[in-house]
Amino acid sequence: MITVTGPSYLDVLMRVPHLAAEGEKVRGHVVRESPGGGAMNTAAWLAAEGAEVRLVTPRADDSEGLMLLEACNSVGLFVHWVPCERTARALVLVPGGGERTIYTGHSNPPADAEIVDAVGDEPGITWSSWRDADLRAAAAAGATLRATDTRAIADDAAAGHRWDLYIGSATENPGGAGDDMLEATGARWCVLTEGAHGGRAWDADHGWRRYDSVPVPGLVDTCGAGDSFNAGVLMGIAAGDDILDACARGAEVAAQCLMQVGSFPMPRS
Repeated sequence: MITVTGPSYLDVLMRVPHLAAEGEKVRGHVVRESPGGGAMNTAAWLAAEGAEVRLVTPRADDSEGLMLLEACNSVGLFVHWVPCERTARALVLVPGGGERTIYTGHSNPPADAEIVDAVGDEPGITWSSWRDADLRAAAAAGATLRATDTRAIADDAAAGHRWDLYIGSATENPGGAGDDMLEATGARWCVLTEGAHGGRAWDADHGWRRYDSVPVPGLVDTCGAGDSFNAGVLMGIAAGDDILDACARGAEVAAQCLMQVGSFPMPRS
């Protein structure tokens, strides 16, 4: 079993000519509303690929929450919903020729203890993407194998949190991941993605090695590529693959995501 836990959002994707300066009003247009958040995207791709997976995330009984529920049902994703006052939203701004900027908002999210209780002590792999370091660690404490985002390495090393697997973008970790920090967290593997250039994977026995991306003949949308890559890597680790073979699985799933619109997998036919 692979458990995924973290915040989920209803994404509102808006294209704008440029990001607004303070006090400026910018007219854009909404491209789509869709389920989002790294945890939900990763869990949905795991479900779409046939993995045994469950998602633990907050949702309210509001219109946004209903959209998330219907999307998860469409790909056969089992979700343990943690009740909250309002389903979280994310505003994704895409300026012409620029990188996306994302604003997220929560209204009275559930208490940390409610989330940890909902995750429980399910054996197997737990991918925890909560931003708060203590919640992220507590939510994965009962797992056989603990996995999270590379942006947490420095905080985890300082706090003494133990993790087995880190995955993340090299652009979000410009300083890389030092062997000393990885050893301080007890990490067995670390993956830094580099988009179309593939990326690098680390393990204690071999150090850093490169892996290749999968060529995409018809690139449609880059949204969700990292989350879908995570899903493939988690599937590979669950199957006992070497980290490079797990990255190859991740690249294959990411290629599927790159050939569709949006970060959430297309519903099953």
